[in-house]
Formats: sequence, C-alpha cells, structure tokens
Amino acid sequence: MNTEIKYIDLFCGLGAFHYAFNLIDNIKYKCVFACDIDEKVRKIYEENYGIKPEGDIDKIDIESIPDFDILCAGFPCQPFSIAGKKEGFNDKIKGNLFYSILKIIDIKMPKTLILENVKNLLNISNGETFKIIIMELEKRGYISNFKVIDSKYYNSPQSRQRLFIICDKIKKYEFTLELSQQITNVSTIIDYNENKYLNYENKYKLEKCKEINTKKSSILLFKLINIISNKGGRQGERIYSINSCGPTICASSGGPGAKTGLYLINEKIRRLNINESLKMFGFDETYKWNTIVKDEEMLFYLGNSIVINVLISILSNL
Repeated sequence: MNTEIKYIDLFCGLGAFHYAFNLIDNIKYKCVFACDIDEKVRKIYEENYGIKPEGDIDKIDIESIPDFDILCAGFPCQPFSIAGKKEGFNDKIKGNLFYSILKIIDIKMPKTLILENVKNLLNISNGETFKIIIMELEKRGYISNFKVIDSKYYNSPQSRQRLFIICDKIKKYEFTLELSQQITNVSTIIDYNENKYLNYENKYKLEKCKEINTKKSSILLFKLINIISNKGGRQGERIYSINSCGPTICASSGGPGAKTGLYLINEKIRRLNINESLKMFGFDETYKWNTIVKDEEMLFYLGNSIVINVLISILSNL
C-alpha cells in the first residue's frame, strides 16, 4: 500500500504514538499535528520527531488542523486514576478534556480514533463516566471496542495495565493481539554500570517479604521500614527482583523508589535510571531528552507515557 495515512497526536507527551507509527513497516504514516500543554515536553517532542507541537488543546484553531485519518489521544488520566482523586468529569479542567477531543472530532470527522487511559476509567461513578464516553462516540457514528491491556504480555518488562478504546466509522476493531507467553524480565534492560545506589541504612531497615511463587507477577523481595516510626512498605519503599517484570512506573509516586520502584541489583538497592526507564516503555537509547529536562522531570513524563510495544500490536491490527 502506497497511500499515506495521516494522524494527529493529542496530549502527545513523549510521543509514544509517533514512535510506534514510525516502527510500522508495511504502511506509511505521517503525523500532521501534535499538541501538549507542557512546554518542556513539546521541546522534547520536537527534538525527537521534527514537529513542533501546539500548546493548550482548548486554544487551538481546529479549522487550521490539517485533515487526517486517525486521531490518537492518551488524554490526561489524573481525574480517573487510582493515584488521583477519581473525580472523573467532576474535575472541571482535566476531566472535561474528553469534550475537547469531541470538538475536534465534530469538525474534522476522522475515520479512526485510538484513545488510551487508566483502567479505572471503567469504574468511575459506577461506570457512568465510561458509559457517557462510549455514548458520545457512538452518537457520532463510531463503532467502538475497548480492552484493558497489560504491557507485560507484549514483551515489555513493565506490568502496566491501560484501557484502550478503538473506534472506527466502518468496522469494529477486533483485539486479536498475540500475547507473549514468556514474560520479559527487568534484567534485560538493566545498565550494570550504573552506580547510584540507595544509602538507606540510616533511615530504614529491610523487611523480607514472603516469596510469591509466580512467573507472571512482579517479585517483591523487601520492604523499607522506617527505623523510628516502624512504618513503611508503600510503593516507593518496595524492593523488587529484576528476574521478573517490574511494577508500573508512575508519575506521582513518592518515597526512595519514587516513580520507578526500587530493585535489588548486584546485591545493592537502587531506582532505575532514565535510560532503563525509557526501555521499560520501548524507547531506545537514541531518544533525546537530557539537554532539556532534569531526571525527575523526565521520570514524570515517562510515568504518563504509553508502552510502545502495546501500541505497535494495536496499530499492526488496524
């Protein structure tokens, strides 16, 4: 097929959609528009993809967006997330960004929509929020289908469960994706030259966890317990094995293992570094970022990203 298929990348972040589209061999895809409200992430996107994203989606002249075939949007998940306040559409700003997407759909009328969010979106307000989303899409003539996908089954060393909603004007998308039976271990992305280990002894003690005999879950080895309060074991105080998949990288978690989690590596404990974290999402070492933002900012952006391995499987089945 020589036809060029055009897409737009809303709330583009680090550009996981763009990265995945570039890896599809048999069809030529072209990004004709991207946007993100964060100035620094727009600079990262431009440096990696050669496209300068627009800013606030609500300040865009929709008529000026070039015509396109596919709308991609991993719209902000904080109102729907377990880690957030779970306010859904009651969040007057972030919760209503779905309606900003609808405004673009109403004017540009693309054939296909690919939407991504946290799995908790299915349960907000006893499922009423999700019902409204599907109703609004189907009211516009889209045939919709959705599925919660865990990235650990798609050759990613990260277990990241996300909801994907695929809509099309002509046919129902079928999630006939091949699942990998072999879980990819975190050890496959570890940089063994990294030496920024955690010095925890003055504040924490280690509490050994009961081993879980499973091949498909993250293996929790220890918890950090505060010496004074005797409390601990929150997500950022858990230490995992690199010999299984890792837990979800989060944008908002705290503690010594904030965002990436802690791992036992060479009998020492540390977080993942940025290059390791990029590989947890399917980006490679050529991804550019370190002249623009600091480590903590980059981990925040990664915590809001989509796993590229999953996107490739979805896009390959369009």
